[in-house]
Amino acid sequence: MPTIHLLLLLIFAATAVGCQSGPQPDPISPSPGTNTPTFDEPDRPVAYLDGQPLRQHELFSVLAEMDGGLALSEVLIDRRLAQRLDQQGLTLTPADIDYEKQLILDTLSEDEDQAVRLLRAMRERRGLGELRYTALLRRNAGLRKLVRNDISVGEAAIRQAYQLAYGPRYTVRLILCDTAQAAQRIRQHALGGASFIDLAVQQSTDPSAAQGGLLSPISPADATYPAALRDVLPTLATQDEAQRISPVLTLGQSYAVVRLEEVTPANGPGIDAVRNELTQQVRLRLERLRMQQLAQTLIEGADLIVLDPTLKESWRRQRGSIEDAASPR
Repeated sequence: MPTIHLLLLLIFAATAVGCQSGPQPDPISPSPGTNTPTFDEPDRPVAYLDGQPLRQHELFSVLAEMDGGLALSEVLIDRRLAQRLDQQGLTLTPADIDYEKQLILDTLSEDEDQAVRLLRAMRERRGLGELRYTALLRRNAGLRKLVRNDISVGEAAIRQAYQLAYGPRYTVRLILCDTAQAAQRIRQHALGGASFIDLAVQQSTDPSAAQGGLLSPISPADATYPAALRDVLPTLATQDEAQRISPVLTLGQSYAVVRLEEVTPANGPGIDAVRNELTQQVRLRLERLRMQQLAQTLIEGADLIVLDPTLKESWRRQRGSIEDAASPR
């Protein structure tokens, strides 16, 4: 399933307020005279309630508590991104932004009209108005420009992508246990003729227990699954159908037994026929990874002092969520 590129940086900051490299406007900055709100006048009315002005400073504390940390992270990453671009003599162009727009649409759907509808619905769910959406495009464009030359797509990565797209799939049922002893007992029951489905429903601690342990078809090239599970699949396929039950597998802090249900053979064109497409897919995936890493670095390296107490607490929560999202699982 393709990664939704629009959501690339939501673990850091879902949207942004702009990415300017200095006082001089770049090719995609708002033109002079654009009606962009400013917040340098604390008593400036932003609305009228029963004929009385509602001023900016009256909203600040509420807004700071609601989403102040998120907004601060947006400003932070955009400023530091702009500094990094300026240091390397790089400038964002309209073509860079157009590329990000098209990339999002291509990811959502091959049908252009459907992609536009899906993007509109996603923007509404995420609260991405024109200003915020443009800022998100700018952020992705800036990060991509900084990491693009660091990406190298090797033959091994292309072959892995080929196996993911066209290689064999293995459908299995899984029983997950807290101890190796429990997993071994279940395995013996299964080998003795007990229903693997019933054992999964009754004994497995995995959410798949509700489906009798049934998992979606797995590719041995899919690194999102534990290596111990992926490695045993081709071996099980060589066993007699009644004996396609794995030894006890160590999966992180848990232990598992799986039974192979079905093998879907490889089916697709030769690798050379799709090499260019696979190379582009791998490049985009590597770019996304490096862009996330760079965004994390920009945030972690910031020398930030928050003065307002309400905003400081909101920033503390936001920083914690960023660190949690970036920590190894």
